[in-house]
Amino acid sequence: MDILKSRRRFLAGLAAMGVFAPLTQCGLARMALAGQTEQAKLKVVFFVVPDGLAVDSASAYSSDGRGFWHPSARALDTSDFQLNEVSQELAAYKSQSLYVRGTILGPGNEGHNGWTWALRDSAKKMASIDVLLGRHMPGTDPSQRSLFSGPHSGIDGTAWQVSWEGPESGGAMRRPEQDPVLMYEKIFGSVSRDLREQLTRNKHVFDPVLADINELRGRLAGAQKQKLDTQLDSVEQTMKDMEETLPPIGECSPLALEEVPFKSAQFRNQVQSSHHQVVATALACGITRVATIQVGRSAESLNILDVSDVTNPHDCAHRLGGLDVWKKSRQWYTQRAKLFMDELARQADPDVPGDSLLKHTLVVLTSEMADGAPEHTKDMPLVLMGGASGLLKSGDGAGRYFNITAQGDRHQEGNPVIGNTMVDMQRIWATIARAAGTTVPYGGNVDPVTGIFTNV
Repeated sequence: MDILKSRRRFLAGLAAMGVFAPLTQCGLARMALAGQTEQAKLKVVFFVVPDGLAVDSASAYSSDGRGFWHPSARALDTSDFQLNEVSQELAAYKSQSLYVRGTILGPGNEGHNGWTWALRDSAKKMASIDVLLGRHMPGTDPSQRSLFSGPHSGIDGTAWQVSWEGPESGGAMRRPEQDPVLMYEKIFGSVSRDLREQLTRNKHVFDPVLADINELRGRLAGAQKQKLDTQLDSVEQTMKDMEETLPPIGECSPLALEEVPFKSAQFRNQVQSSHHQVVATALACGITRVATIQVGRSAESLNILDVSDVTNPHDCAHRLGGLDVWKKSRQWYTQRAKLFMDELARQADPDVPGDSLLKHTLVVLTSEMADGAPEHTKDMPLVLMGGASGLLKSGDGAGRYFNITAQGDRHQEGNPVIGNTMVDMQRIWATIARAAGTTVPYGGNVDPVTGIFTNV
């Protein structure tokens, strides 16, 4: 019953057999000849940081919304707003940003369990929004529909990840790629035209596997047969992916990533940067159009040496090392999002080569928590950034602050700034899905929030 436990293991076996060509600059140069189109295609990246972004004031141990994150504004919907001490780290992209205020994640008081809701439905039953979008808007390689990059996420053995498969795929929590070098090799291992033809010729390598599975099916019943059927689906999906894989588009410039201890605090900034480069390059090659970057994990323990070499990020979030490292740690996480935006701005879009990749990408920055000291998920940090192919209503080049509590569907004790009515976060995912041309299979209220996108 150990046949193809994971599709990745099987593909690794193919690589060992020589089916996947090694990545070379010559190979990538050939990819650039595959051709380019001029039809804009939306890309979406979810950038998730841990333990909130200090939405509450230094003395608050409940939701008061007067901390270092939310911008200050005199109107509910305005381009006249001022960034706060943490959100100020994104000042370079203020003009193409929409700061959304008034959302609630899960029950609102689940603390570190917020990672189980972060990108999912309120019932925690369905696939996360990144997986759903990846199914709807694939790139040239169907096996890379939704990248999951996890710089320092779960490196301590605690797997609190925010991306999930749906019940039709077993409902499992996805494991991110932690090593950026390995992630690069996995993504770019099978993308040239001549290799695609070779893969088609080598489809027969699956025949013995299919024969074994079908032979076993006749002797099994119940749960065992169901498990085997799932494995068969995996093989068939792999074959389908091979048939549908196309050469990449765009420049597809090769990366020269340095191998460093990717679990080390000493190399934290470098590893984070390498993850940014890998994700941005995959988007720029057209290989994928959807990605999630999860920085660390909720209650993470790996020190951020730029902030403190004695107080870990979790303790910083709890203000246990003082207010200075509390603020600086939240600023560091926000700076990572800014640096990723920089990477997108440097790359050319694969579909409209005269544009930057950022012009056709929507970046969603949020957390699994609002504030790490009260450990609640009310009045969540949420900003949507990037050109998004013109779909994002970000203030016509001035940036925008948008308090959406008037559209709220959840009534719970809120805070003195926004009150007791908030929008369930699953409606934000439903809204993004609509903007991308699809829907979410979530129960409960999935009414889109109006005023965020031009097409919703």
